[in-house]
Amino acid sequence: MLDKPEMRRHDKFVSDVEWMENVLREGQYACVGFASPDGDPYVLPIGYGYEDGVLYLHGAAKGLKNDMAAANPRVSFSVSVGVEVIRGATGEEFSCKYRSVIGFGEIKEITELAEKNRALAALMRQYEGPHSDMTEEGSKSVWVAKIVVKEMTGKASGYPKP
Repeated sequence: MLDKPEMRRHDKFVSDVEWMENVLREGQYACVGFASPDGDPYVLPIGYGYEDGVLYLHGAAKGLKNDMAAANPRVSFSVSVGVEVIRGATGEEFSCKYRSVIGFGEIKEITELAEKNRALAALMRQYEGPHSDMTEEGSKSVWVAKIVVKEMTGKASGYPKP
């Protein structure tokens, strides 16, 4: 992983894993950062399901994210919840209220049907939606992957910290 500096705003820093996992379970989408083979950044907002240290993603069977994930499995992600702009009379008085998690991990495509169905069920639990298992034929039209979280940090502004 990258040699990352310490968070500048220690007053906003959250290291409590349970708190971070609650943010990930509450989130609606993650911004996932990929790197092209040339090193160009590519950030994609994408729906996900979070369970047991893993973010499960799905999308089109072909595309840039698929190619980048296959070429370089190292990714970063960010999830924010409870975002609210705090307006002030001057620019200095404007702020933002949020809870967020930023993390790093490795992404891997899921190809086996039973594991794909488990991942898609996790996505549906994230959104409190219905789930039915895909058939082998139906699963060919969807890309499913998992990001195994290696490291994450939390940040809170305008909310109580644990």
